[in-house]
Amino acid sequence: MDTLCALTGQHFIIPFYHIVSDEDCPHIRNLYRYKNTTEFIRDIDYLATHYHSIGASDLNDVLAGKYAGKKIMLLTFDDGLRQMYDIVAPILLKKGIPAVFFLNTDFIDNKGLMFRYKASLIKDMDKDTSAMFMARNDAELQEEIRPSLAMEIQNEINTFLSDYKPYMTIDQVKGLTKQGFAIGAHSCSHPYYSDLSLGNQLSETLECIDILKTDFGIAQKLFAFPFTDDGVSKDFFDKIFEGGKVDFSFGGAGIKEDMHPRQFQRMPMEGWDASAEQILKSEYLYYVLRMPFAKNRIKRG
Repeated sequence: MDTLCALTGQHFIIPFYHIVSDEDCPHIRNLYRYKNTTEFIRDIDYLATHYHSIGASDLNDVLAGKYAGKKIMLLTFDDGLRQMYDIVAPILLKKGIPAVFFLNTDFIDNKGLMFRYKASLIKDMDKDTSAMFMARNDAELQEEIRPSLAMEIQNEINTFLSDYKPYMTIDQVKGLTKQGFAIGAHSCSHPYYSDLSLGNQLSETLECIDILKTDFGIAQKLFAFPFTDDGVSKDFFDKIFEGGKVDFSFGGAGIKEDMHPRQFQRMPMEGWDASAEQILKSEYLYYVLRMPFAKNRIKRG
C-alpha cells in the first residue's frame, strides 16, 4: 500500500458505507451487497492499520498541507439508517475512530422512505412498479400506477416505516453528536442531482443544511452528494462555497482529484464481495492506469 500511495500521490482516502447489518434488510437487499458486522470490523481494522483516522474538524488542516505525505482517512456513512446508531457507532467508539454521518432530512424519524429503497421493498410485490421506482421519484409515478396497487404499495411502505424503522430518530442523531461524531447534509430527499435544475440542486443542499443547523446545532457545514456528483456544474460549487454556505462537499467517484479544493471524492466500500484491502488496491491501480491519459482529475463546465 505504501508503494501505491507513493506512486499515485494519493495519501488521503475517504471510504463510505450506507449500512452494516447481519440481518436481511428488505429495503436494500435488491439494490446492492452490504457488509455484515464481521466484514465491517475487518475493513475498519485494516484501514486503521494503514491510515491515520482524522475527523471532519481536521479538513482545514488537510487543505493547509499539515498532513502532507501522511496516509490519512476520513470515514463516512450515508443516508442516516438506524444501524449507524445501533451497530456502527459502538464499533467506532470502541476503536477510537471518528466519522461523519450524512443525513437526508426528509427521512429522519422515519417520515418517509427514499425512492430506491421503496423499489427494493416492493420488488416481490410488483416487479414492474419496482423498476419504475428505481429510476423516478414518487410524483412522476402517481399517474402510472393503478389506484388499488398504489394504495397497497403505500400501505406496505407505511407498515415498514412503522415496524422496521429503517432510519435514525432525532434523539439517535443527537446521541451521535453527543458521542463526538459529525453529521452532515445528504440533500433533503436524495434525488439524482443530474436531473435537477441548478436552483433545485441548491435548494436540496442548503435547505438540508439549514434544518441540520436548526435541529442539531451543527457548526461545520458538510454536504455529500446523493448517488453521484457527475454532471454537476462549476456554478453549483461556486454558489455553495460562496460566503461559506458549505464548508466542504463530497462526491463518490473513488480515488480522484477534483477541480475545486473543497470538493473531495470518496471511495465506495459496498456493492461487491471484496475486502477493504481489495477495494483499495483496485482504486489505486485504476488511478495508475488513468495517469497517462490525465483522467484522474474531474473537470466541470
